[in-house]
Amino acid sequence: MNHFDRLRELIDNCYAPYSKFRVASIAVLEDDRTYGGVNVESVAYPTTMCAERNAIFHSVTEGAKPGDIAEVHILAVNGEGECVKAYPCGACRQVIAELSRNAAKIHIYRSREDVTVHSIADLLPHAFDSLE
Repeated sequence: MNHFDRLRELIDNCYAPYSKFRVASIAVLEDDRTYGGVNVESVAYPTTMCAERNAIFHSVTEGAKPGDIAEVHILAVNGEGECVKAYPCGACRQVIAELSRNAAKIHIYRSREDVTVHSIADLLPHAFDSLE
């Protein structure tokens, strides 16, 4: 199964009753293992978790270490059910940068064919890095 099809499956697992904005993400490790995540909202908004961090934290739970994250794939669906391009928030960018050692490629989908790819270094220049 390709990443877009897996993201489409994951999107149904989102819990977004407040924003209606659903996001699915896949973290791909250097050894090609993949870990999915979805956004999970809470009425106490600061406790909400983004899909990207959910996927990355899932990979860490299974043993991923800093430098293991190679790619992050993201699909978002708005309240009208349309796929839209959505970029990682600042907190997610920091986690991606740290756990990929600033080397991950970020794939942002609007459709199977409409994919934008950025490096995390481009999305978060001068990331805070305490690992050096």
